[in-house]
Amino acid sequence: MSREWYKDWFSSKYYLELYKHRDEKEATDLINLIQRNVNLVSGGKVLDVCCGSGRHSIEFAKRGFDVTGFDLSEYLIGQANNMKRNLKERNLKLKFLIEDMRNFNFRKSFDTAINIFSSFGYFEKDSENFKVFKNVYSSLNKNGFFVFDFLNESYLRKNLVKKDNMKLDGENVIQERKIENDFVYKEIRIGSRIFTERIRLYSCKAIKRELQALGFSIKKVFGDYHGNKFLKDKSTRFIIIAQKN
Repeated sequence: MSREWYKDWFSSKYYLELYKHRDEKEATDLINLIQRNVNLVSGGKVLDVCCGSGRHSIEFAKRGFDVTGFDLSEYLIGQANNMKRNLKERNLKLKFLIEDMRNFNFRKSFDTAINIFSSFGYFEKDSENFKVFKNVYSSLNKNGFFVFDFLNESYLRKNLVKKDNMKLDGENVIQERKIENDFVYKEIRIGSRIFTERIRLYSCKAIKRELQALGFSIKKVFGDYHGNKFLKDKSTRFIIIAQKN
């Protein structure tokens, strides 16, 4: 598979269609969780790292925050800007940029940063993946918060669905998954087209350790968007709330 598989997959219209079940309610649930557990000041500046089509950025902006979202995919940023143009609300403090998560530094510009929906672990080397955390740290103000949402390695290894079939706009979709060398691979066949995903698996413990080594304090860890406790063998994902020291 291509080392830069994400460029093809995230530039395809099928990506958003396949994950359209990740809807506005889910975005609202997660942002509610963040607001309950992070001291967000009205009008504060929020950075959405790998914002995709922008649904979380838009929800934050609707709640009165000054939001910057970025993604490497020109297609997804185009979709985000289309959504922004079609909003009923006007004069929102909201902008979208095209940036690589390995190469950004907003120099202490933000009060809060988020990296959610497992938008992490795309690269072969740990050093490349963890550079994202360094960039977030550099972009946060003193005492700024970082919210990181990722799939739970322990649960996935025991409950991996190796193959499933579905229909997408009348086309047959076959998804096949496997875990090799601490990566989870997914091949997505849509008609005659083939796309791939690859995510490096990290435990919650490993992520916490890396964040702490950079200078973050771990404040809370949840197992879902409703705020339930993280359980290593039962939670499908983990949400870490960390604060820059």
